[in-house]
Amino acid sequence: MKRPSRVRLARIGIATALAVVIGVMAPALSSSTAAIAAVNGQMVYPSSGNIQSKVGDGCRGNYRAHDGIDIGGGGGTPIVASYGGVIKSRTANSGYGNYTDVEHASGYVTRYAHMASPGMYAPGTRVARGQQIGVVGNTGNSPAYHLHFEVRLNGAVYTAINNGFTCLSNVTRGGVLPLVFPGLASGQPPGVASADYTGDKRADLLTIGGNGDLRLRAGNGAGAFSPAKTLFSGWGVSRRHITHADFNGDGKADILAARSDGTLEFYKGNGGGGVAPAVGIGKGWYGLLHVTSGADYTGDGKQDVLGVSATGALTIYRGNGAGGFGEPHIPLGSGWAGFHFLVGGDFDNDGRGDIMAVDAASALRFYPGVPGGFGPMRVVGSGWGEFTALTGGIDYNGDGHADLLARTASGQLYLYPGFGTGTFGERTLISATWADELAIE
Repeated sequence: MKRPSRVRLARIGIATALAVVIGVMAPALSSSTAAIAAVNGQMVYPSSGNIQSKVGDGCRGNYRAHDGIDIGGGGGTPIVASYGGVIKSRTANSGYGNYTDVEHASGYVTRYAHMASPGMYAPGTRVARGQQIGVVGNTGNSPAYHLHFEVRLNGAVYTAINNGFTCLSNVTRGGVLPLVFPGLASGQPPGVASADYTGDKRADLLTIGGNGDLRLRAGNGAGAFSPAKTLFSGWGVSRRHITHADFNGDGKADILAARSDGTLEFYKGNGGGGVAPAVGIGKGWYGLLHVTSGADYTGDGKQDVLGVSATGALTIYRGNGAGGFGEPHIPLGSGWAGFHFLVGGDFDNDGRGDIMAVDAASALRFYPGVPGGFGPMRVVGSGWGEFTALTGGIDYNGDGHADLLARTASGQLYLYPGFGTGTFGERTLISATWADELAIE
């Protein structure tokens, strides 16, 4: 929303602080709301209320420089995703206030602004049409409690959204918009924010070359990668635990790395194939056995980091959504020292971070995430002891599910396509020229 409407909305006499409390307490909606009546290619109304403004239209016969739909009223009530997709960003600024972007198929992105509090899910989380993602508020440049709903197609404001709304009419959350969005019904949303370093909505790969360089290999969205581009030199001896993440919630992939003096470094991604200079955000990380990220493990809508100490203790280090850590951390007990690899990600598409781990017997174990921890383990594969590198938790082949990449000692790199159920399909060989890479992430 660029500026308040000339005709001010009726204010609700509730303090913003109270709205935030209501936002925390508001019950979540399941994906089985009225939204199930919609067909492919149709969105649903994201909130209930009165249509106070449309794109370029103040709804009082006046032009207004405005990029979305204002649905007035409803302070403290749920906001739902208008269509299935992946959380692209979860952030705030002075104009939109607290807002969340959801990325959909075919280049569509929906924005939900002026939320009472930050959105409910971390970037990279898959959400269903009609699933609650936030609460109506009055933050940012807002004259009253309302939702600013915006649709963009390939980065441009989608003005045809006006055809789905009537000025000064009332709409009901979950009701079907009388509008079909061309191309929306086909394809899967990318869901690769935690590993999209180039900004093309395709998952990329970080590697440490045999010469110690940190390299970026851009993905093609179909399970293959381009030749390497060197980002930094000397990482082979100075850093370990290279980890992909969207640790500040801006929809651009970042890098976490443990430096040899123990410092955990945060490299903010710029979305153009580069990163900002490192910021130290922790101490004592170099000696950990495992570090992984790329998912929300606490249920607060922010990506977290998992770390396993030298004694085998697993801890969830709570992310603050701004490139640092919050409190409290969550210790989950010992017994994690015997794993060859730990890979984080949402492997069962339920919005919670999971773990894939290779044990001493070469079995692939799946630990499904539950709020603040993990559910009962399931063995989902065998024979994984042949691999010398393993990464994933990201959709590399464009089917909307988190995959795994595994490299053998002889340099064969395999893609294991995820089914979105914590299991994987038959592997495919990407190439056999990866023996020179000391690590992949």
